Amino acid sequence: MLKKSAIGAVIMICFLFLSHQPSLAKEPLTYFPIAKKGEVLSWKEVNELLPKGSTFKVIDLETGFYFNVQRRAGNRHADVQPLTKDDTAVLKHLYNGKWSWNRRAILIPVNGRMLAASMHGMPHGSGALPNGFPGHFCIHFLGSSTHRSRNVDPSHQLMILKAGDQLDRYASGASAKDVVSMFLVGMKQQDYKIAKPSLSAQLQQDEEIHDQFKGITSMQYEIKEKSHRYPPIVRTELTAKIKSFDEDGKHNITYSFFLERKSITDGWKIIKIKR
Repeated sequence: MLKKSAIGAVIMICFLFLSHQPSLAKEPLTYFPIAKKGEVLSWKEVNELLPKGSTFKVIDLETGFYFNVQRRAGNRHADVQPLTKDDTAVLKHLYNGKWSWNRRAILIPVNGRMLAASMHGMPHGSGALPNGFPGHFCIHFLGSSTHRSRNVDPSHQLMILKAGDQLDRYASGASAKDVVSMFLVGMKQQDYKIAKPSLSAQLQQDEEIHDQFKGITSMQYEIKEKSHRYPPIVRTELTAKIKSFDEDGKHNITYSFFLERKSITDGWKIIKIKR
C-alpha cells in the first residue's frame, strides 16, 4: 500500500500534468518566442516596409502573445484590423477582455527584422474584414502622428522606446519637462517601466510612488515650469495639473516635481514629488 506522502506526490504530478494540457489552457495558445527588443525605425521607413494591404504579426512585448493583422489605411500611422476572429480574441485578451485606448509596446517581425512599435486596443472608424472587430485600431512608429491633430503622441512614442529598450537612453538626454512627461505617461498608461528611468534611485524604492500607477482609467495632464531660486542647470521645479479618473470618479490634482542632475552632462532625475 502506498504511503500518504507517495499518494500526495502522485496527485501533485497528475495536477501539474493536467494544468499544462492545451485543452485546459485559459489563455490563447499564441505565444511567440520574442526578442527582448525591437529596432526603432522612423515612420517614413516603416511606411515602405509595411504598405497598405500587407499582413503581418503583432507581438505583445510583455506577454509574448501574438496575432495577425492587415494594414488597411493610414498615412500618418498604420490603421490595421485583426485578420480573423481568433486574432481579435487574442487582442481582446491582452486588454483583459475590454477594449481600451491604453498603449502597449509591441514588436513586428518583417523581412528578417524586428520592429519596435506601439498600439492601442480600441476599435473605431470603419472595418471591412469578417473578424468580429467593429472597426480598426492604430499602430504607431517613431515620429508617426495622429490623423486629426497631426501631433506626435507622447504615450505611443515612449511605448515605442520601451519596445526598443531605449527608455534609459532617452531619459539620460531628456529635458526636465520631458522627464516629468515620462513619469506622467507611465501613470496614464499604468506602466511603471515607462516612469522608472525618470526617478532617482531613492524614489524607485518608494512604495507610495508605485501605488500611483494603479487604478487610473483615464488621465490628462499639463506641465508648467515654475519659478525657482536655484540655478536651473543642476536643479529645477515643475508643476503639472492632472485630471484623472478611476473607480471613485474624477480627481483634479496639482503635482510639484523637484528634479536634479549632478552636472550638465548628467540626466535629470525626479528627487521629490509633492501633491
